[in-house]
Amino acid sequence: MISTRFNYKIPFYLLIASVCSLMLSLFLLQLFLGLLSIFWLIESFENKRKAIDIFFTLILIFGVVRILSIIFSQYPADSIRSFYKDALFYFGFFSFSYYLKVLEKNKIKQIAYIFIISSAVIALIGLVLFNLKLVERAQSFSSGYATFSSYLLAALGLFIALPFNDKNKYNWLWWTLGISLVLSGIITSMGRTNIAIAILLFVIGLSFKKIKLKAAVLIIIFTAVLSLVSFQNNKIEVTQRVEHPTVLSDRNILLKGAFDLALDHPVLGFGPRTFHKIFPYVNELSDKGIGSWHNDFIQVYFESGILGLIAFLSIIFAFIFYCIKYLRNKVNNNGFNEIVFGIFLGFIGLVLSALTAGFIDSPVLSIVFAFLISLLSVVLFHSDFSRR
Repeated sequence: MISTRFNYKIPFYLLIASVCSLMLSLFLLQLFLGLLSIFWLIESFENKRKAIDIFFTLILIFGVVRILSIIFSQYPADSIRSFYKDALFYFGFFSFSYYLKVLEKNKIKQIAYIFIISSAVIALIGLVLFNLKLVERAQSFSSGYATFSSYLLAALGLFIALPFNDKNKYNWLWWTLGISLVLSGIITSMGRTNIAIAILLFVIGLSFKKIKLKAAVLIIIFTAVLSLVSFQNNKIEVTQRVEHPTVLSDRNILLKGAFDLALDHPVLGFGPRTFHKIFPYVNELSDKGIGSWHNDFIQVYFESGILGLIAFLSIIFAFIFYCIKYLRNKVNNNGFNEIVFGIFLGFIGLVLSALTAGFIDSPVLSIVFAFLISLLSVVLFHSDFSRR
């Protein structure tokens, strides 16, 4: 077992605070994760060694490659900012992974439930801001619509998989309303790819009987009503999208630039945060504020080369491999099956969204990515499953 130098309540409440602040305040997120990371650094080396697993190793390798790509960057003045901008992701994962392993199983489940409840609250905030016409597309206080939508996708997977409490006969209605809020938030953020992914996750949940037919009908009705009312109250952006349905949001130009640069600096890339320096068709972009490739796989390749992309894909494939292996194991009785199925759905949603957006450079979504991996890491730790 892994222990901590501190009262376990301290990291427990810091974990809750970090999860709750994900989309509310970047300052609070940095504060809580910073404190959690400081506590992790103070922990004994022996305990930290016990917490090392395949995901710790793969993320450490990814971090080393990123550091090398900064050192050998074509534009070091731009890339060096990644040292402190990416630190939140690495320390977030290391501290999440460690302290979740310190906690009892019921505390881990509590944190998972708090994550999905927080997502419903964030979705409600986004819908209120949208209906009041304070934003053109649903979003939260501290993030744009793309981050908001991808965050809700990650939470949707867990929401679908985690069962509601049967002790109260009305709890299933709250669970249904929560999923409807999250789906409505994704729809009113108007990211076409993320809407399609959300529908896919919902269908998978229905296919695996995580959502009963009665609940599915109500979810569809609630989501339709919430979305239609919202679009009636704020129709500016949706009207433009109906009038121009084939707009590619500059992605065709981004892909053209990626094709032209594909064979330049293939080993370690150009260095992190160098998009503005290397993109050859800036003048052709309709949105001059674009600062990334809008695709995490392309982004990682151009920033950290083929080595970085291999390390990044290794994390993703290892996560998928262990999720499937765990779920296919018929003798697992440690009560984590719902969480694993949920984080698997949420992770797939987040990764698919990275094809047209990105989470690796997002201070919020990269922490969500780290949180989902940490949850799987602790499940495998408690079942000793990764060593079988």
